[in-house]
Amino acid sequence: MSENAASTVIVDKTANAAPLGFTGLGLAAVLLSLSYIGVYPVGSMIVSMAIFLGGFAQVFAGIMSWKKGDIFAGTAFSAFGLFWFSLAGLIVMPAMGWIEASSGLAMAAYLFIWGVYTFVMLIITIKIGVKALQFVFVTLFILFMLLAVVNATGSAGLLVVAGYVGLIMGLASMYTALAMVMNEVHGKTVAPL
Repeated sequence: MSENAASTVIVDKTANAAPLGFTGLGLAAVLLSLSYIGVYPVGSMIVSMAIFLGGFAQVFAGIMSWKKGDIFAGTAFSAFGLFWFSLAGLIVMPAMGWIEASSGLAMAAYLFIWGVYTFVMLIITIKIGVKALQFVFVTLFILFMLLAVVNATGSAGLLVVAGYVGLIMGLASMYTALAMVMNEVHGKTVAPL
């Protein structure tokens, strides 16, 4: 290399996409869980949150995480973002007359397989070692399994329990998002993760 040759240093200035993903999960989950508890019925607000915040926010966070080389966040946010799109589809398509609504057993299978997927991702979080992330995945796993049982049995009481678990998970996800932003802005740990 000659003395006049210039070297280029590329500095990655892209932000951590995880707070966006956790925000999408948290806000959509809190609002859906309130419907399970009985505060209001599932309606256009839930479908809109599922598509635009649960879906798009998490898929965008997943794509941005892939770009940064974070395979866990890229996979998790993309997959769970697509879960929200599929959930919205399960609500909207029968309402529009495009296809019949899924049976309770079909919904139980759908939620159960998402629970299995979540459990495997939970095991991976143990290696990552972030307690807030682990808590979100533990409560998300429990939520999927409870909702699978609710759809298989039709238990209204268990749906309320699932609603409270979902509320806890959604709030934990929002805490995780906001703690990440706060810690980054302050340049130190203000809110522990």
